[in-house]
Amino acid sequence: MDPNLSGILARVSQREGVPPTLLLGILASMGAASGKPDFTRIEHDLLRKAGDFLALRGRLQTPSGRVPEIDALRSGAAQALEQGRLSEADRLLAQAEQRNLDDTTAGDAATRERLLLAASYRTDRGDVAMLRLTPQAYRDAATRYAEAALIAASTDPALARVLGWKQADALARLGADFRDRSGFSSAIAHLQALLAKLDPWREPVHFAEIRLRLGRSITGLSHLDADIGQLRQAAEIYRETLEDLPRDKAPGLWATLQGRLGEALARLGEHDDDAEQLEQSVAALRVAIAGIDRQRLPREWARQQFELGKTYVALGLRASGAAALESAVNCFNLVLQDWTRALTPLDWADVQDRIGAALTGLAAYYREPVVLEEAIAACDAALLERRRETVPTLWAKTVANRGEARLRLAALTRERAQAELAATELMQAVETLRGLSLAEVARPMEPLLIRAATLVKTLPPA
Repeated sequence: MDPNLSGILARVSQREGVPPTLLLGILASMGAASGKPDFTRIEHDLLRKAGDFLALRGRLQTPSGRVPEIDALRSGAAQALEQGRLSEADRLLAQAEQRNLDDTTAGDAATRERLLLAASYRTDRGDVAMLRLTPQAYRDAATRYAEAALIAASTDPALARVLGWKQADALARLGADFRDRSGFSSAIAHLQALLAKLDPWREPVHFAEIRLRLGRSITGLSHLDADIGQLRQAAEIYRETLEDLPRDKAPGLWATLQGRLGEALARLGEHDDDAEQLEQSVAALRVAIAGIDRQRLPREWARQQFELGKTYVALGLRASGAAALESAVNCFNLVLQDWTRALTPLDWADVQDRIGAALTGLAAYYREPVVLEEAIAACDAALLERRRETVPTLWAKTVANRGEARLRLAALTRERAQAELAATELMQAVETLRGLSLAEVARPMEPLLIRAATLVKTLPPA
């Protein structure tokens, strides 16, 4: 096995407390992938799947105390999952589902209870499907959630509604994980159908939950279609939902909507080169972070801090200058408290890279060599994990960031050796990206390369 994959499996297993065999089973479900693996995506996928597994295993291992045979089948399914045998787990859950239905007799209270169990068991099979990393598995999961919702509809409409949300989540995840436009489109159509059945004044929280998912799906579609109009639509959905949802009705949901609005406004502000939208993004993200319990949701807290730091950088390069860039560095340093190199090395490297870029921007205000030296040191740290042989695109971006910091340092100190290093690194980054058919990504680096080459010619040899 690739040593990078081995490292990912070990980290995720240790961090999440899940068996390595489960993670191997999830990876095996992908089949043989062509091209160079995206290790960042693989690690993020496994972290998410590990959390899903732990929740599912907890349900499967909880005995009902009603039918020992069913409890044994569900416990066996949990063991199969631990061993990475996902197909065997689904087979055992199908048997448990059938055994439950075999005992159903029409018309009595026991029947209603067993129908709810049937909905629960079908949901569990959907959750098993979502552990796989294939588009068809996600479609199967969405189908099972839809079936579970139909089963539950006559006995527990509230449960049926939640299962409808799960169906939408599976379809949206299909779009996000596999860049499948049909996943987002299907999720949007399903959510719009759910909204049509709701009265927002009588059920404001349920209405807001669906609108949150609708905004997320439209945002995802905007990424695939490169359609800024769709992103504006999503931002408007978040804004309108926040206006209609009283904060005290669902404070957690309200904070999540603020975060999503902040992220959308950040993208819009960068696209439109609009500092006002970026300031609105900062305000929304700060409110969202204040509403997150860091102890209970450390990942989401850190993720939102990361988004806030990115927005501060964008704002600092346009309007607020040094104050925004200093705030960005502070945000990124907070993120590093949770995204450590040992636990999430590529995320840690991403933060280090962004600290380097923020410090390079900050140097324009302080004009002190130490600021640029710290920027170079942050990029050096990022490159400990962003290695050319494993993540060449990320390596090139960080090398370019370091080259820009060196270029500014050389212009300040008039050191030819530093300018030569800057030119060399910028050339390496540009050539690497072109070799990866990413000329568009390399294009903004080309003026820096020209500046570095010009500076080398103007400085005397050491």
